[in-house]
Amino acid sequence: MCLIGYLHTRKDPRKIGKLYAFAATAFAEGETLFYFTSGRVNLETRTIQGLVLENGDWVEREFPFPHVIYNDSSPGSETGEEIIDELREIIPFTSHSVGDKMTVYEKLMDGKTFAYYQIPSREVQHPEEVLDFMRDHREVIFKPVWGHKGLGVVRLTSLNGGERYQVTEQEETTVVEEASLRELLAERLQEVLHLVQPFILSRTKSGQAFDFRIHVQKNGEGRWVNTATYPRIAPPGSVVANLSSGGYTAMLESFLEQEFGAQAFDMRRTLEVFGTQLAAHMDEVYREEFDELGIDIGLDQNGKIWLYEINWRPGVPPTFYLELDVARNTIQYAAYLAKKHAKLVR
Repeated sequence: MCLIGYLHTRKDPRKIGKLYAFAATAFAEGETLFYFTSGRVNLETRTIQGLVLENGDWVEREFPFPHVIYNDSSPGSETGEEIIDELREIIPFTSHSVGDKMTVYEKLMDGKTFAYYQIPSREVQHPEEVLDFMRDHREVIFKPVWGHKGLGVVRLTSLNGGERYQVTEQEETTVVEEASLRELLAERLQEVLHLVQPFILSRTKSGQAFDFRIHVQKNGEGRWVNTATYPRIAPPGSVVANLSSGGYTAMLESFLEQEFGAQAFDMRRTLEVFGTQLAAHMDEVYREEFDELGIDIGLDQNGKIWLYEINWRPGVPPTFYLELDVARNTIQYAAYLAKKHAKLVR
């Protein structure tokens, strides 16, 4: 039996939607999963005060250090980070952060294999850098380097040779003079680092912006598999297709048939293969063993794939039965990783 520790920063496990499915799946697989935070770790006695699901309730128990840790979030404090670093020295962790958007971009550019699919990106710190970029690209996307859920994504369009600019965020569009745009950019850049890249037109036949989320995981044999691929369609007037920012999804088969007709099957296979091959490449360029990635891509009018973003801890796919697929792959891979680590330390 494998003892799996589920590490998070929240004190109440009931606030983590997918955790119940993970615990139930672990039980069905003959493994034990318990929940804990870094503050409940005793490094001296090598024990953890954790919570385990028993008869539908979370019950506190003392556990020895687990065989493997599923880490679902970054440390919430400096002390928590130190404890987690200590745990990493002796226990395998299933997950590793990919870093910010520019880190992913630079890693893949260095790796070359997937550089062809990258959107040229530039980290910016001053409004002038954005305006300079727009002299070569009439339409650009301006977004936080550490952004998530489509928040803070702005589409900028140069009008009349740069005399005025169209600013689109969510579903709101305004037209401003250069001075006002500089003000907006300066305000955003003061808060967090941003990047700028050419706007890639990825639209449905009806004209709505869309992308594909390719959700890949490692299975119980340590191989990358495609858990789910689904389209995300932005609301009319928006460029953000993220589901938490007002976007919506559709069944993959019907969407592909509607948009690609006779090429629907080939497109599906292309997306699935692209996802698993890119994930394997991520292991190589990072020299890490990732367990799960959410890969977001768009298609331009010529059908070329463009890589929008890679997330190291993607949300559960928005189809109810896939939550169990995610949980099963997670638990089986955790058990695989624990066995692999046990062989290495013998």
